[in-house]
Amino acid sequence: MKKYIIPCALALVALLGSACEKVIEFKGEIAEPRLTISAQAVAGDPFPVYVANSVFFLQRDVTGKTYTEKLDTLRGEVRCFVNGSQQSKQMVLHANASYSSYCYLAEDYVPAPGDHIRVEAEFPGFDPVWAETDVPFPPQFELVSTEWKLMEKEYDEQPDYYQVDMTLSVTDDGSYDKYYCLQPFQAYFFEPAQIHIVEVVPFVSSDIVFQQLDASAFERFDFQTGDRLAANYFPDTIIKGESRTFKIQLLRVVAPEELELFSVRLSTVNESLYWFDMSYSQQEFQFNFFSEGVTIYSNVHGGYGVLCAAAPVWKDVER
Repeated sequence: MKKYIIPCALALVALLGSACEKVIEFKGEIAEPRLTISAQAVAGDPFPVYVANSVFFLQRDVTGKTYTEKLDTLRGEVRCFVNGSQQSKQMVLHANASYSSYCYLAEDYVPAPGDHIRVEAEFPGFDPVWAETDVPFPPQFELVSTEWKLMEKEYDEQPDYYQVDMTLSVTDDGSYDKYYCLQPFQAYFFEPAQIHIVEVVPFVSSDIVFQQLDASAFERFDFQTGDRLAANYFPDTIIKGESRTFKIQLLRVVAPEELELFSVRLSTVNESLYWFDMSYSQQEFQFNFFSEGVTIYSNVHGGYGVLCAAAPVWKDVER
């Protein structure tokens, strides 16, 4: 008798599970598609603007086609104004467009610190949109010292990884409100396939600047590469108008002899980039089913998206 109990119980569970299965159809109001702009002006780099149309989340296509199928690129127009004057050339559709958006490039303009940028977009069937931002000035910082320590291996075949304790000095002029974004990078070849790998190195700090946060807990979206990169932000309020020295601890750094590049990038970022990144990260990390939804920050008038700016400075790490 006992040998029939388990099969019967499993059959009952399967029956109840299939009986409760139901397709739920959404019957609420769906907003009309709007133009979406994603653009980050980086001082000294080309200035691409990515344009798409908004899509209801239940209608999204994994190929990304739904983000662009309603845009008439022959009659659409994207314009860039710098310090109140329109650039001599209209932004042109770039050949290497993203799979989920169209990339427009300002061919005659490279963002510079202090520039005020306004982007406008008009496409048939959509309300016109616009957004503005200011390019910040680059930070003043130095790498004071570095110390390499070989990390203990988790298993024998694991390659050598190092912990790098680093001291940085940041000077803030106090002239305007800003945020900073710190990202250590390493680049090396993966030997079996000779693949060039560029990674953002996670780091930790117990300094009050970072409020004892693990940098790997945050993510930022890189509009130019489509990657989400680990990052850490801190406001200028703690060091406003003065110099501050603090320490960070980098984890899982490749052996010095294998590194092609090992650098630290500190960027001055404006408020729009900070709020967009932080709201995007909070939405991405909402694993709790009962957690409250987070609205992603947008500064695009008439549509969605963000126009933001940053000014980076790179420093090579001694090895």
